[in-house]
Amino acid sequence: MTEEKREARTACLTEVTFDHEGMTFSGRITDLSAGGFYVDTINPLPVGALIVFRFVLPGMSAEGAVIGEARVAWQQPFQGMGVRYDWLSDEDKDKLIRFIQGGS
Repeated sequence: MTEEKREARTACLTEVTFDHEGMTFSGRITDLSAGGFYVDTINPLPVGALIVFRFVLPGMSAEGAVIGEARVAWQQPFQGMGVRYDWLSDEDKDKLIRFIQGGS
């Protein structure tokens, strides 16, 4: 967990949906970095679980959703989980970096 904390982070409040093993879940992103994000959810997935996620950055339209794959890096039962990106398009990486740097 300490490795993630070295990256530039920003508070971010946005809904996220994610698929895992044929099931769809939802939660709320509260912390975002170029390497991953924290999801508030009462049902965190196990460490190592692969998810496909989709979320819209605050101030952007639904057409500009960030979509990618990530793995659960750590979790807190009944509270949430931290995920690390496995795959993001270059366009979505750029969107995230601009948002984190304050440029939306």
